[in-house]
Amino acid sequence: MVRQKATVSMILILLGFLLLPSFLFAQMQEYKDYTIVKGDTLWDISQKELQDPFLWPKIWKENPDIMNPDRIYPQQKIKIPLYILQKEISIPEVTEAKIKREEPKKEMVEKVEPPKKEYLVDKKLLIASGYITDSVHSVGSIVDSPSDRTILGKDDYAYIKTDNPSKIGDKFYIIHPVEKVVHPKSGLALGYLIEVLGIAEVVGQDGSETKIKITDSYSDVSTGSLLDSYYEIEPPSRAETPRKPDLNGYVVATKELRLINGMLDIVYLDKGRREGLEVGDLLATLIQGKHRVVNGTIQVINTRESTATAIVRKSSNAVTKGDEVIGIK
Repeated sequence: MVRQKATVSMILILLGFLLLPSFLFAQMQEYKDYTIVKGDTLWDISQKELQDPFLWPKIWKENPDIMNPDRIYPQQKIKIPLYILQKEISIPEVTEAKIKREEPKKEMVEKVEPPKKEYLVDKKLLIASGYITDSVHSVGSIVDSPSDRTILGKDDYAYIKTDNPSKIGDKFYIIHPVEKVVHPKSGLALGYLIEVLGIAEVVGQDGSETKIKITDSYSDVSTGSLLDSYYEIEPPSRAETPRKPDLNGYVVATKELRLINGMLDIVYLDKGRREGLEVGDLLATLIQGKHRVVNGTIQVINTRESTATAIVRKSSNAVTKGDEVIGIK
């Protein structure tokens, strides 16, 4: 009996030594050092090293020294998180009972976790990206604040006036019409660029005034900002193979009226559902000039009847109002 126990112990020790290199190898392979070369972008590096360009935010997250993902430089050293590619390997527990086969095998029921959703874009970014609409729609406005401040933010309180009576728990989007959008090429009016500043919820009454709390803010909220009806927004899921429709259009406006836009910035297009554009579609932008030179890649995150909102996924130069948009070949 003593000899049998000694034999079992030796087997367990040998199994431990056999499995140890696998653990060490997995630990050694969690990251890879990478040196930036001229022309590199996080998008390209993610495609080359992780086989998926849409994983570039994970590389950015692992490299806090990169302040702007659109600004990386030759000879800069970064870490590639290879653990993203590794599949978890569950190592069965080795016991004396299993080695000696003294106990019958028990049927193991594997718990299947539902697949984790991968969204095309963060929910807050999607809401804050705004849209172009034919006319400005509102159901009320912010008129004042208990502190008499005119610039407000998250968790601040304010007073509102609405077209219809509101009750505790009612929610609103806080919006601001930025400008009337005119097509940069044709000169035709396309509508109004609407910026979503935040979300407000009615919390009670102060005398005759309706009081709200700003539960989310994506930009400064000022007294005089408009309120629009609230509805739940679910970010679209990321498709493994995004569509690349064949169409021609233009960037007709940019978020916050920026003149220069790069990776993760928001732009607005003169094409929408009417032209067959869908959320998730990838398009290329061209540099304005004599030659039709591809500048970068944008992805549609919201569509309306005749316009769309897109995020810059990749750019070698600034994306600006008036840039032509084409299908990716």
